[in-house]
Amino acid sequence: MQLRHAFKFYSQQWRTWGAVYIQGAWRRHCRNKREKSLREEEDRLQAALAKESTNAPSLRATIYASRFAANALQALRRNHTTGSKLSPTLPLLLHKPAEPDFREENDS
Repeated sequence: MQLRHAFKFYSQQWRTWGAVYIQGAWRRHCRNKREKSLREEEDRLQAALAKESTNAPSLRATIYASRFAANALQALRRNHTTGSKLSPTLPLLLHKPAEPDFREENDS
């Protein structure tokens, strides 16, 4: 069992697979965090617009809405360009290596 663990620890395939797994988890975390902040910003905008009692929104709400729209478009463009770069590499994603076979072979 100790040999198996040593083989996994020093195996380049396992290290690469572990790095890919960690990078994927980190990217998911960053994407979820960014989506959460955009949702919160949108909720603040909706609350500010709902707070206004007049039909014409105030200058402050208009500036806030335009900034939000600009940031959202910028994020979409960034995701679009990033997505186009990653799409050709998707088939090249590494899979978890097979478990090593350490069964003893009988030559008799």
